[in-house]
Amino acid sequence: MSKKPKKMSQGRPTKYKEEYCKTIVEFFDVPHTREVEKTRINKDGTHTKWFEEVANSLPTFERFAVDCGVHVDTLHEWRNKYDSFSEACKRCKNIQRTMLNDLAMRGFYNATYTMFVAKNITDMRDTQHIEQNSNVRNTTVVTDKEVADEASRMKEELNE
Repeated sequence: MSKKPKKMSQGRPTKYKEEYCKTIVEFFDVPHTREVEKTRINKDGTHTKWFEEVANSLPTFERFAVDCGVHVDTLHEWRNKYDSFSEACKRCKNIQRTMLNDLAMRGFYNATYTMFVAKNITDMRDTQHIEQNSNVRNTTVVTDKEVADEASRMKEELNE
């Protein structure tokens, strides 16, 4: 009996690692702000130092993909294929949204830019609630031909 050859899988092997579930959450779960030391040289040559709170960069899936050496589309594929990675990504979305809201509300981001980012990387959307009141009860659609026929009929009645 001859052995059947093993089927070769098609395509490049995946770069996915189960540890990415933990790594991506750690990547997103960063402090919202940090303190940086500022120094000013006064007119008399003395130095004045103080600390200022600045926003950390908002973590993105695009930047995480670059760190992993893959395209962001690959992260989408992993999310569809691996349930644990999908759950980790959902958690990251919540972390990202919380950070965006916090920093925007504290004035670290320009309002217009915040709205743009929120609409594009979160599930936030502008919504309009339109109330419509209508008193129209029954409407009848009449075609031009029906109007012309009725006009002709009425004209004939008048001529009789």
